[in-house]
Amino acid sequence: MDGLSSTALPASDAVVIDNTARRMPQTPPPKRRRRFGIALRITLGLSVMALLVLLIGGVSMSSFRLFRAEVAALSTNTLPEVITSAELHGSLQKLVAQLPQLAAAASTPQRRSIYDGLVTELDSMQLLVARMRGLMKEGDPGAGERDGNVRLLEQTRSTLLILAATVADLNAEVTRQIDYGDRQAEAARALSRLAAAIESMPDTGAWAARIGALMARAAGATQLDHLSRLKGEARSAERTLAELARLSGGAPDPTGQMMSTVQEELFSLLVAPGGLFESAIDRLQARNRAQALTGQAQVLVETVERSTRALYDSIRDQSAERTDALAALIAERTRTVMVLAATSLLLAVCVYFFFRRFLSTRLVAMNRAVLARLSGNRQPPHCGMAAPAGLPVPVPVDGDDEITDIGASIRYFIEEIDRRQQALADNERRFRDLVEGSIQGIVIHRDFHVLYANDSFAAMLGMTVAEVVALPSLLSVVAATERQALIEGYDRLLENGQSTPRRRIRACRSDGAGLWVELTGRRIDWMDGPAIQAVVVDVTREVEAEHALRQSRDAAERALDELKATQASLIQAEKMASLGQLVAGVAHEVNTPIGITITGASQLQTLIGELSDRHTANALKKSDFQRFLSDGMEMASLILSNSTRAANLVQSFKLVAVDQSSDERRPFLLRDYIDELLRSLHPTYKARTALTIDVACPADLELDGYPGALSQILTNLIMNALVHALDPEQPGRIAIAARTLGPDMVELSVGDDGNGIAPDVLPKIFDPFFTTRRGAGGSGLGLHIVYNLVTGRLHGTIGVESHPGEGTRFTLRFPRVTATA
Repeated sequence: MDGLSSTALPASDAVVIDNTARRMPQTPPPKRRRRFGIALRITLGLSVMALLVLLIGGVSMSSFRLFRAEVAALSTNTLPEVITSAELHGSLQKLVAQLPQLAAAASTPQRRSIYDGLVTELDSMQLLVARMRGLMKEGDPGAGERDGNVRLLEQTRSTLLILAATVADLNAEVTRQIDYGDRQAEAARALSRLAAAIESMPDTGAWAARIGALMARAAGATQLDHLSRLKGEARSAERTLAELARLSGGAPDPTGQMMSTVQEELFSLLVAPGGLFESAIDRLQARNRAQALTGQAQVLVETVERSTRALYDSIRDQSAERTDALAALIAERTRTVMVLAATSLLLAVCVYFFFRRFLSTRLVAMNRAVLARLSGNRQPPHCGMAAPAGLPVPVPVDGDDEITDIGASIRYFIEEIDRRQQALADNERRFRDLVEGSIQGIVIHRDFHVLYANDSFAAMLGMTVAEVVALPSLLSVVAATERQALIEGYDRLLENGQSTPRRRIRACRSDGAGLWVELTGRRIDWMDGPAIQAVVVDVTREVEAEHALRQSRDAAERALDELKATQASLIQAEKMASLGQLVAGVAHEVNTPIGITITGASQLQTLIGELSDRHTANALKKSDFQRFLSDGMEMASLILSNSTRAANLVQSFKLVAVDQSSDERRPFLLRDYIDELLRSLHPTYKARTALTIDVACPADLELDGYPGALSQILTNLIMNALVHALDPEQPGRIAIAARTLGPDMVELSVGDDGNGIAPDVLPKIFDPFFTTRRGAGGSGLGLHIVYNLVTGRLHGTIGVESHPGEGTRFTLRFPRVTATA
């Protein structure tokens, strides 16, 4: 750090100055005379600038008040409305999640818990609606958008009231369903006890066999989900009991009497009021009513969803408009403040030139005189001769103002400056000690020849400072692979002068041991030219820690290989997800005919009630009866047609869904199965009126294999065409064709006339997790599942032909009779 010593005075000069200062008389500073020249000028300039500052402050304060008023309006009305509407939408989502749970409740505690939760959510939504009404009353009553929001809010409130009543009815039906289920279970247990008692009876031949068959058939019939079949089983059981009564009548006592007792008890358990069949029928009817109410509740929830969504969008748009108005206000006031600031800057420039003319030039002249005075006491850095020491240099003073006083004061403080130069030299020595004692290595070099090094740098290399300075080049302690990079960095640093980022290199100690150091450098002026100062830190321990970290990374890569094993489970999850989409679409489609059926049944009940009231009051007319017959036939026709439509949809869905969720093998007709599949998928594409799906398949083409796998394949190919190939607003066509290839092979093709597949994408479409719709919900598993099912389950092959803009055609070839897996 020898360069810092250039600011210190030589010892001899310092002694001379100190002695001279002691000989000079210590005159007090001159008394300041009162003048008004410079002070008046400065006061005038500062006053004008203060006026501009006050004007800027006034405009800023006014803008702040307007801004605060707008922010207060946003925080007290608009923001609470947005938050409340968002909470209302969130409560609705909780309600949507809990509705199916109520219909599926299997016990009274579970039903009560779910129903209490639904009632709580409905009450919470009513409170949110009331809070929103209060916020809207506090807002601007004349805004047209707010009137629309009030109407949406009233619609939401009325729909919530209807939904609450529907949920209460659904709870009642679920309660009946659970009660009837408990009765059915109790009857089943009694039937089991009776069966045990019959086994202990003496052998009664055919009567005992028919009794056992009847009890087994009754136990199985109670598991049926079809109401008409269950009623048929009940009537069949009643007929069987009657036949058994005739058999027991011809048996001798006491066997005949025991048989009669068993038959009577079996009659009370099975077909008597409150028996097993009646409980099962009542439970199934309650379940059907609960499903209908669930569908109605979902329709109401969708209505509330649309209302709340429209309300939220409207409130958000109003908030955005108000925020834009606030932003425009801020921009306008900002421009005003900027104009005033520019005016202030212009005034400051004028003041600057004014002060420079009458103040700064004189001060500069005085400063030069002071520097000349100081250079007479030591050797100046830019001059080769020494000024005479010990003689005071007169400071030029002219004029009759405050600057004259400053000049006189400078004369007084020159001696003080001389004394303090000695203190500066002492501080320099302390700074040198601080650098020498640093724990970081510091080295200064020029062309890698050491000019200075501290003890810490020498200790890193296992040398003394003298040994480091004696090195021919610092490159000798650096690994050979690092030397060229260090030379290039040295050249760049000398060229641009910017500090280099930290660099980690391999070095070696004097004893041959290696170490890692981290260094950074900067260009400095040292002695007679530029040099490089480097700060060096020993990071050997950090490098060893990084090596351990790389080993941990290798272990993580091995764990990644294990994660790939979960790919098969993800594929299975994708299959179940497609089945879930099918369930959602069919459920939405069935809601419409069931809702119409409920409405027709309700209207028919009303007509019957009115006819009964007129008959009771003896006011029934022939015209009334004829109108009742006409309206009743219309309602019955409406109920029958929509019930039939719902039953067909459920039957098609049941066939396809059971096949998709199971691996059962069976023979089936391909054309009928494709029609059933398209009927189940119809809810997913019914909104596309311009879409046509053509099926060309022989009606008698029968396959023996796995219909679930074929259903999954066709579903994925059709959905892939709807999502990727065909635009919803444009006409499109999907063609499904099947034909036989010889006696044992079948060819099935699915084609479309859509966008086609790009040539660079076509080879990758069957790869797992490859998708062109990564940000739009695509998983990349659909066609991979198709490939696995065709080649694995069906033991076949699949090919694809596609040209951009001309459509895509998938061709499957597989055996007519699939080999057993």
